[in-house]
Amino acid sequence: MKIILVMKRISCLLAFSILVSLSFHSCRKTLSQSQFNEFQLTSPDGMERSGGIYLPAGMKSDDRLPVIYMADGLVFKDCGFKKMIDSLIENRCISPVIVACSFENKKQVPGYKVAYRNAEYIESLDRNNKEFATLFDNHYTFFTTQFIPYIEKVAHVSDSRDDRLFFGTSNSADFGITLSFRAPDLISEYWCYSPVYSDIKDYGLLSTPTSYRICWGAKEEAGMFDYFPNLIKDIRKRGGNVHSWVFNGGHDREWWKYWFNEELKRRFPYKD
Repeated sequence: MKIILVMKRISCLLAFSILVSLSFHSCRKTLSQSQFNEFQLTSPDGMERSGGIYLPAGMKSDDRLPVIYMADGLVFKDCGFKKMIDSLIENRCISPVIVACSFENKKQVPGYKVAYRNAEYIESLDRNNKEFATLFDNHYTFFTTQFIPYIEKVAHVSDSRDDRLFFGTSNSADFGITLSFRAPDLISEYWCYSPVYSDIKDYGLLSTPTSYRICWGAKEEAGMFDYFPNLIKDIRKRGGNVHSWVFNGGHDREWWKYWFNEELKRRFPYKD
């Protein structure tokens, strides 16, 4: 009789456990439509900075998805990137991914014919100008110690270095290349399209394996025969794993968008 009672209790406990498990999974919130949520942060230097987070449809509240950190994030907003990624996910061309955008500051630095984004993204501009150097350092500090931690807190992205990517074009591509050497443990792969003026001569060997996807246009105004090849050599000398290619275009957002699309399919193939 005791054995029968014990068996009944075990059966009841198993049934209860199954019910709890089913209830838990049914309560997992699923995003029915993709979202692009904008936000503002006050950086340590007192500057108001803006950004946005793309969250894919089908994302569950306990997912930890890979994330692309994007400088020049207004490009995502203004050039139809959300619609493009929605289509890729809906048509099962790629697996879901989060894109975190840091919006660029296009305003001109007072007293200079230079936009904030130029001074904040291109370290080599700052070597002979203390004001530019301060602007670069302030933005770098914001991006690494405030922007990325904020995204990790509110979007529940993966905290694995292997699941973090960077995307930048033109000046923001230069920022990405500098970021990879100044914070080598932060991000595993950098998509840097048409960098303008990266100078890494003062940096030593990379301490962590890092991949780069660097491209430029055959119709770019300058750099085809000297700057770009030398930049690739310099990164490889320092231990970077570089895949580079040339596309049949110029310094052009539509070409960058096309290759972003192609790289998404390569890096995040659809999985059942």
